[in-house]
Amino acid sequence: MNDIDNRLRDTGQAFLAAAWTRLQEERVVPPPAFHPYLEVGRDYFGDSVMPLAEYRALEDAIAASYPRFHAARPLHERAFPGGLIFSFLETFIARLTRAREEFSADGPATEQSLNDLIQAVHANTFEVACCRVVSHLTTQDGEPVDFTKVRVEPVISQAADHDYEVRRIISTAIPGAASAYGRDRTHGFAPPESVIISRDSGAKAFDLAKPLSQRIERFMLLVRLLKPGTSESMAEVQGATHTVREFKPTVLRFRGAGPGFGPPTQQAARVITLSTDDVGRVDGLGRLLADAEKPRAGMAFTSFGMALQKFLLSFHAYGWSEQIVDLATAFEAALSGKEKDDVTLRLKIRASTLLSSNRDPAEQIFKDVGVIYGLRSALVHGGAMTEKNLLKEARKISTVPDGLPDGTTIAHAVERLRDLVRRSLLARVCLAVGANPLWPLDADTGVDAAMVDDLKRKVWREAWRGALTEIDAIASAEPPL
Repeated sequence: MNDIDNRLRDTGQAFLAAAWTRLQEERVVPPPAFHPYLEVGRDYFGDSVMPLAEYRALEDAIAASYPRFHAARPLHERAFPGGLIFSFLETFIARLTRAREEFSADGPATEQSLNDLIQAVHANTFEVACCRVVSHLTTQDGEPVDFTKVRVEPVISQAADHDYEVRRIISTAIPGAASAYGRDRTHGFAPPESVIISRDSGAKAFDLAKPLSQRIERFMLLVRLLKPGTSESMAEVQGATHTVREFKPTVLRFRGAGPGFGPPTQQAARVITLSTDDVGRVDGLGRLLADAEKPRAGMAFTSFGMALQKFLLSFHAYGWSEQIVDLATAFEAALSGKEKDDVTLRLKIRASTLLSSNRDPAEQIFKDVGVIYGLRSALVHGGAMTEKNLLKEARKISTVPDGLPDGTTIAHAVERLRDLVRRSLLARVCLAVGANPLWPLDADTGVDAAMVDDLKRKVWREAWRGALTEIDAIASAEPPL
């Protein structure tokens, strides 16, 4: 053991003893066994322990250990001992409480926490994980599936054990993750659920969380484009995977988780099931999308980028009206082009021409788009509609089964629009790839002429389906059964 380790061990042990005494005087410890995770600023004040001589001694020991802790370092490059000290203290208290041990300055919880502190001080890089809970998504055999830099782990449990299993999966990736949400539930209940996990390492732990979350979001986009479903992001826990850390676990909640018992799409839930066969399809669509979205210097936004964003927002809406407006905006941004006149007619023609198949005839798409856009216009142009007329219009949509309850009828109408948007986005991606794309994402010239030409129309339809066939994803061109 070197001098740094000896000093950290001696000062760390003395600090735990002094801090425990101080927090005991303030009735903070021992915490209840069902809530072992304390958080500075919530359960106790930093000023409770920072004036202690033992705190300052440990702070000095950490600051003297490596240059990254030195006060002379620029703030954006500097690491702060305080973050590790409070994490060290809270980790120790949680270990002691969960093991139901009495306080001991040299017991197992102390020894393990000291080892974790020393490891954190010596570390040059830190691993961070993001764990996102999603609804209506599972795997074919109930086992985890590893995609490129992302793992899908299904939540397999009885309803009574559901929350415990979700927390177990997250805590396996981020030890002590329960400290992020304390006594609160992270999300609602919309099984089958899965936890999407992504990890990365770097010198700045806090800088890794956003890219990891975006990686999961990109993965969910690709999955939702390939497989029609109602899978929504419900909650995400982010944090370093070592127990003593500056980047302690934090929780992010998505709008799709509330308010209320469940998301609006739960009334017409469609589950996405993944398997190892989907790994190549997700990677393949990712390559197609990257090819189609070639960087364009100086662009603030593109219509296609807006279409993708609104498609994703439809999975986080509070109600059906928001979903229809978001999806209609995505539909227009994907297919309508730059002309401002006769947008609905252009959408009806382009969608029915590109997306039609034996299972979804052109006339059926043409009619459904007209009905849906009638609802959309009433929502955004200051119109009004009685509940009776709303349900009457929704039941005109070809995919809405007869005899459904009112709320489920509306949910099915939303899902019809969402699937049309999904396939439109796929068609645009596939038609925009290659050296000489038929329909580049930033162009609209000649599109309507191609739609009314029998030969060109056939070429375009075969082209985008052919691109999906090459990645073994031709089934994605069809509507759900």
